[in-house]
Amino acid sequence: MATTDVGTQAGGSAEEAGPTIVPQGPARLTLIAVTTVVLAQTLRFSLPLFDRFAESSGVAAAAAVVLLVYLAGLLAPAVRRAAGPKGLIVAGVGGLLAVRLLAQVLSPQLWLACLGTALAMIAIAALYESARGLSGVGFATAVVAGLAVDTAVRMTFATWDPVWRSGIGPWLVCLALVGLGAAALVRELSTGLVPPPGISWRDALGAAALGPFLALQALVFANPAFVASSGWRSLTAAGAAVLIGQALALAFLASGVAVRAVPGGVAVLGGTVLGVLTGTVAGTYALTGWPVPVIAVLGQVLSAWLLAVACRAPLRRAGRGGPVWRIDVGAALGGFLIALVLVAYQLGTVETIPLPNNVLPGLAGIGLGALAAIAAARGGPLPARAPLRALIGGAVPLVLLLAIGVFSLTVPEHAPAPQNPEALRVVTYNIHEAVGRDGKLDPAATAAAIEAERPNVVLLQEVSRGSLTSGTTDLAVWLSRRLGMRLVWGPAADGQFGNAILTSYPVRSSGGARMPRGDWSQIRGYVWARLAVGNRTVDVWSTHLEDGADQADARAREITALLKAWGDAPRTIIAGDLNAGPGSPELGLLTDGTGLRSAAISADAAPTTASGEKYDWVLGTDDLLFSDHSVRPSPASDHHPVAVTVRFGQ
Repeated sequence: MATTDVGTQAGGSAEEAGPTIVPQGPARLTLIAVTTVVLAQTLRFSLPLFDRFAESSGVAAAAAVVLLVYLAGLLAPAVRRAAGPKGLIVAGVGGLLAVRLLAQVLSPQLWLACLGTALAMIAIAALYESARGLSGVGFATAVVAGLAVDTAVRMTFATWDPVWRSGIGPWLVCLALVGLGAAALVRELSTGLVPPPGISWRDALGAAALGPFLALQALVFANPAFVASSGWRSLTAAGAAVLIGQALALAFLASGVAVRAVPGGVAVLGGTVLGVLTGTVAGTYALTGWPVPVIAVLGQVLSAWLLAVACRAPLRRAGRGGPVWRIDVGAALGGFLIALVLVAYQLGTVETIPLPNNVLPGLAGIGLGALAAIAAARGGPLPARAPLRALIGGAVPLVLLLAIGVFSLTVPEHAPAPQNPEALRVVTYNIHEAVGRDGKLDPAATAAAIEAERPNVVLLQEVSRGSLTSGTTDLAVWLSRRLGMRLVWGPAADGQFGNAILTSYPVRSSGGARMPRGDWSQIRGYVWARLAVGNRTVDVWSTHLEDGADQADARAREITALLKAWGDAPRTIIAGDLNAGPGSPELGLLTDGTGLRSAAISADAAPTTASGEKYDWVLGTDDLLFSDHSVRPSPASDHHPVAVTVRFGQ
């Protein structure tokens, strides 16, 4: 073996005779797993802050800044040249751990989101440096194990990441992750690194596979709220499905059959199947129901297999080619692919783009398969077949199902129906995905603003269930648990963003639909529920109409669809963010000759938004009486909760 200025060259015999996983021992696998957990948490807490930045600075400016941050992985070769391979690991992994600790101390902020995301991109390259000599299976196993731990942590906290929260529990999670990661990092630096071989550009492209893999995990496969909302399952069942998928993926990887003699065509086929399945369930126009948890489980196994195949080449210990920094460039490409998938996908739910956003996760799956196919023939250390290890690997996430038990046992009982059946306290509230005017994700503040009105019916808009801009939190379930109310969900833009009804009254029936739309931009919707109030029923509706001064025609179409769906039913309350002010034609369309009237007296001009507009309304039929109308300012959203007491007429 000889070292040259273009890399280390060696024959192929050493690779064929190499050990199954090199080096053995838990420290290196622990470092990869913990880094994966912290990287996933960093990506999630950064997304709401980037979205808030886009609202304040404009989509184009924010997109440019965010894409530049995601290109920070291109700095890895310079870091390697200046500080050596160990310096690269310290900068990427050590820096990421430091940001995680700072975020817990200071609470996530925009500068931490930028710094953390940039370091996360460098950490991807650092992971390949620290993992050299492992089989692709060993690397993928550590990554999936990290995601399984991340899922268990999230389910313990009802999907609201502990990085946003104070208290003993969130701090214990932070200190455990940072402490374990720091200990593994010190051990890694003290044992020495595996010398790199010559690296071809084909080898380096395998390192890009981690990017689309992580994008698919964040969006769908490791997102319990996504599985719950699109699959119409409880969050408990969805969390269990995600962990079971991760258990099967680990069992398959640990069995030793995952990457043996994989032709490139098989990898392409696997990626195509993965892309089609993912695009079928993720996006504006997607399947819902039972296929979602099934595809989530299958997607875990398929994506883990493709990652293992793709990562064999950049982790090889011997071969011919150029300098090792090519792997850094490949890893940087993977990090940039995360942004292309996630940022463009989220943009497609709110802005007009030339194609449905379902295409993006589909392309991520196909791209993962293509990267695996490119690297498939390059070889690398092969794991031995080990059925017992497969059983152990699959059992680890199943042990983490205990987190599901913690989540289930802490469910509060539903609040009893109010004693006075003649009066309802109704609140309508655009919660802005629980992101306050300070840009921080804080469902507790949202809940406090609602609790101040002591309602028994809450009509919500801009509710997220696994969307990227809420850090993939299931806000509907979290608020339902916190307030002790029943949840009725109505998806709109996609299965992860829409309207919701929370109530302490029994729900007799419910439904919802999406409004007509002529392009690929955000779709509006409504949700309704028929509530049993004493010996009578009342229908409550929550809706959110198109915004923008130039969108009056779109709002008129939505109002027409809404009135048609309502059908003049008696004892009805229709409320929400109508994006129409007093005296507007849209408000007239809702109240002139329809039997609906505003709950606010004509002189009540109190603004319902932080910017001073009156866009949020409660409307009701003539057989209902309204009193105690109030607007209570709150910094928990860019809108204020609007409350009113409703009684039945004679």
